[in-house]
Amino acid sequence: MSGIRTPVILIGGLKRNLDSEACQRSFYAGFTGLLIRFFLWIWCPVLACGQVPLNQRVLLVSNSAWNQSLAVARHYRMRRAIPEAHECRISVDSPDLIGQDEFDSEVKAPVRRCLEKAGKQTILYIVLSYLTPYDVTFGKQRFALDQLLADIWDEYLPAGHGSPGKPHPYFADAESQGGVYIPFESLATYRASRGALNIYSVWRLDGANENLAEGLVDKALTAEANHLSGVGCFDRRYGPIEAVADSGYGAGDWDIHQAAEFARQAGFSVIEDEHPGQFGRPPAPLRCDGAALYAGWYGPNHYNDAFSWVPGAIGVHLESFSAINPRGGTNWSANAVIKGITITSGAVSEPFLEGLPHPDELFLCIFQGANAGDALLRSTPWLKWKIINIGDPLYRPFPGGLPPFNQSASDHPILAVLPQAAVGGRTLTIDWHITKPAPRGGLPVSFQSDHPEVIVAPQSISLPEGKDSIEFGILTRPVTSQTIVRISVTAGGITQSNTVTLYPGK
Repeated sequence: MSGIRTPVILIGGLKRNLDSEACQRSFYAGFTGLLIRFFLWIWCPVLACGQVPLNQRVLLVSNSAWNQSLAVARHYRMRRAIPEAHECRISVDSPDLIGQDEFDSEVKAPVRRCLEKAGKQTILYIVLSYLTPYDVTFGKQRFALDQLLADIWDEYLPAGHGSPGKPHPYFADAESQGGVYIPFESLATYRASRGALNIYSVWRLDGANENLAEGLVDKALTAEANHLSGVGCFDRRYGPIEAVADSGYGAGDWDIHQAAEFARQAGFSVIEDEHPGQFGRPPAPLRCDGAALYAGWYGPNHYNDAFSWVPGAIGVHLESFSAINPRGGTNWSANAVIKGITITSGAVSEPFLEGLPHPDELFLCIFQGANAGDALLRSTPWLKWKIINIGDPLYRPFPGGLPPFNQSASDHPILAVLPQAAVGGRTLTIDWHITKPAPRGGLPVSFQSDHPEVIVAPQSISLPEGKDSIEFGILTRPVTSQTIVRISVTAGGITQSNTVTLYPGK
């Protein structure tokens, strides 16, 4: 994203500065080979959420300094039957921006007390009412108050604010081009597991006025009662997806493309545009009416009025200042709420591409039957950072999931690379899965790359008879500069591709 700082991420255990135009998506140190065994394209139903109803696992935070905040909280509590004992009141004069000291004393401390009273392990979702502050300053930097509350016990990161680094443990990373996704589990299931952190999915009922803030839960309930339907609108930037590498900014296009593919499989009518301009600007489509699903980018602090939103619509815009002020201005999120969207998420200041929600993972979770609270937390990698979620986290448009995502398996091959980004000279692991077992005599496997000078192809590979997967290593050579390599594997007439990013050593 233009004008951003150079992020620091971990690759192969080494800290490296990456070019800001790349905003690299990568797997981080500590993402070990154990996970690759779970990186299967398997669609499983949403796991049981435990015995406690989710509306009893919400802490509702209102700002007693503003009567409108109390009114919106009361409306939400009545509509979702939130226990009255779970309403937590803070008192902060500023409804927008506060400093670190005020956050610690007037927000963090009282919310901690409320969580302890309600049961900090019982609560999964924190919902901030209208006119609660959304921005905290640490020196000259701005951070989302919401994401500071998500790790309010400082179990994921130390007290203070975060910075790009390790993803939180509920996040499910993916290799979009390779079709590699971790099966969904609910936040309740994660939190019930041994050693789970007390992290929360934090949301706000917010908008340009009180009525819009109250309307977020009303539209969610309408969609739940009537089944969410409409058009899926997906706005990419870089042309035909076959020519785009799943690295740097190309990773954003792959996320959006896969989100569009999931929407098609779920039965939605889909508009997928590949032109650089946004919807509403030729040659991109001029309108997307009846929009139920949206993912797209990029236009700094700008909303193109090219949509009409159905009740229950879910949309995210990948952009550096997409929620810089959720109550107004020119930013995308505030105006999407004004125009009728039900769920959105955005950044209060520069988040880096990696720090934004990943739309493919978001919609995959939704189609598997997740509520919005679980889906967005699971698809957003960092806490204590720059992202706010607007809407009702309990909103669950497809409780039973949608086929084929609520079935036991998919007919899509996957090609996993571990790690997907590495220092040149190391051996990478390829995990290749096809859709049916190899016939008698097995299948020859062909491996190709567009940079054979840095990727050493194996001499001979075959898929054994009766097997539907194979794992093998590929040797990379040292590189003197960042090198993006497209690889592909073919067997039995099926080809799957992926991207490897290699970096120079010290």
